[in-house]
Amino acid sequence: MLKSWGAYSVTLISTFVFFLCYKMWVSWILLIVVLMIPFLSLAMSIIASRTMKFTTECQTSVLIGTPMSIYVTTSGLASYFSFCRVKMTVTDHMTGVSKKHVFEIHDNGTSKIPVDTRHCGSYSYRMTWLSVYDLFGLFHINTNLNRNNEIFVKPVPAMPERMPNMYGFKAKNLRKSKQPSSEIYDIREYQIGDSMRSIHWKMSAKKDETLVKEPLEEYGGHSRVLMKLTADRDELDLHLGQILFTSKFFIEHETAHRIRVIPPDKGEVAFEIESDLDLERAIVSILRMRIPKESPKKEESAEKNGVSGTAAESREGPSDED
Repeated sequence: MLKSWGAYSVTLISTFVFFLCYKMWVSWILLIVVLMIPFLSLAMSIIASRTMKFTTECQTSVLIGTPMSIYVTTSGLASYFSFCRVKMTVTDHMTGVSKKHVFEIHDNGTSKIPVDTRHCGSYSYRMTWLSVYDLFGLFHINTNLNRNNEIFVKPVPAMPERMPNMYGFKAKNLRKSKQPSSEIYDIREYQIGDSMRSIHWKMSAKKDETLVKEPLEEYGGHSRVLMKLTADRDELDLHLGQILFTSKFFIEHETAHRIRVIPPDKGEVAFEIESDLDLERAIVSILRMRIPKESPKKEESAEKNGVSGTAAESREGPSDED
């Protein structure tokens, strides 16, 4: 705006000098027109700000590396004779870093604000102020927008170095069955309320006491997918892709599992996964987690010392022991 006022001042001085040297009707009209420009500019900026309609449209999620933009539409009575600037604060929730940007929108229509999709994460695009300028850029009126768009940049499935071996997740343990009868059962003493059909007559005759069959069923050890958050965004993107691939593999094989994430500032966070909806919620929660502030070099040295990023393993035994 200072440049616009500087250019106007030079124009006004030149017009006044021209008026002093050439006192004719042309110089009079020219001087009056130049003197009226600030009043016209102020009127245009007021009308434009009062009648300006500002709308935004964008997706809530996108795959990593996919081009994406926030569509901004402006309309109003004086939109053709003004332009506006949008002040935006972009926050990366995984690093906690915020950056401020200013985007200019000219004329009446739809403009695009690019979205950074280079790395996975949760990004907040918060539009704080809308500054409406007149055509000459001499005046502007600020409007508080306070609009926030949270966009999730999600990973794409990436095959891990070793495919999960489903043999390690087969049923290994027994638990009480909900079915009234089963080929696998345990023997216990009769209790009031037990069905007469569940009595084991042969064993009862041998032991000289009433014994019943308690049906059992096999169940598998709880599968676990382990992930350690790292400051290296490229490596983190790869780990997220491997987690997504492995978890989808388990879901396709009807294997309930648990995603265990190790954040830098608190204890382990676990997500129980039984369906695609559970996986979707887990990925969204992970993308909002804070990653460590250490440099990638420190993370690499930690890996050389035996710290792994992701792992898939099986566990035998009741799931409540985790």
